Formats: sequence, C-alpha cells, structure tokens
Amino acid sequence: MVYRFLVLTILMLSLAACAPVIMNGEVTSDNGDNLGPVEMSAFKQRGLKTYTVKAQLPDETVFSGEMKFNEKSVTLFSHDGLSMNCDFKLKNPAQEFEGGGTGTCTTSDGQKLKVKF
Repeated sequence: MVYRFLVLTILMLSLAACAPVIMNGEVTSDNGDNLGPVEMSAFKQRGLKTYTVKAQLPDETVFSGEMKFNEKSVTLFSHDGLSMNCDFKLKNPAQEFEGGGTGTCTTSDGQKLKVKF
C-alpha cells in the first residue's frame, strides 16, 4: 500500500513538472486593430535544456519552434511558411518561463502579439 502511494506521488509530481506555461494575450494588426486573443504556451522538454513554444492566432494559424534555456527570443514558424519573432522579458530569469513575465511578437505579415504569463 505504501509502495503504491509513493509511486502515485512521484507520478503526479512528474506530471506537474511537465505542465506547459500558458501565456494569455491579444493580437493586433499592423495598423492597431484588435484581432482577438492568442493561445500561446511554452512546454519544457524533459531532460533537455529547451522549451517548445507554440502559438495559435485568432485566424487559427499555428506557429511553433524550439527555444533554449537562458534565451530571451525565438523565431517560430507556421506550416504555410510564415514566421513570428518573439522577445520575452522574464520576471525571474532563474525560474525561466515558470517564474512569469511578458512577451511581444511580430509575425512576418505584420500582426503583433502581447502576452503575459
């Protein structure tokens, strides 16, 4: 019984450690029109010093890419050839994305994103 509890506790803690960091924000056009909310997340790759960053815009375009620890910017790509450059400001750099912060991104077609996490 104690063994099962220990295994279950370790499993739950490891799943919590793998949870993505959710970033909430808005997308605006290049002329400042609000285009709606963005769904963005950073997922820490277990055992590696990288995050997988993913963003879905209101028009359902999905961007994704890899970002190494201690970097503050990343270029993401969509399946149809668009790119998006993102710069992040972390509240506590030692805690990476898990410590919270803000981000700004610009797509290759001029859309701008601002996110908080």
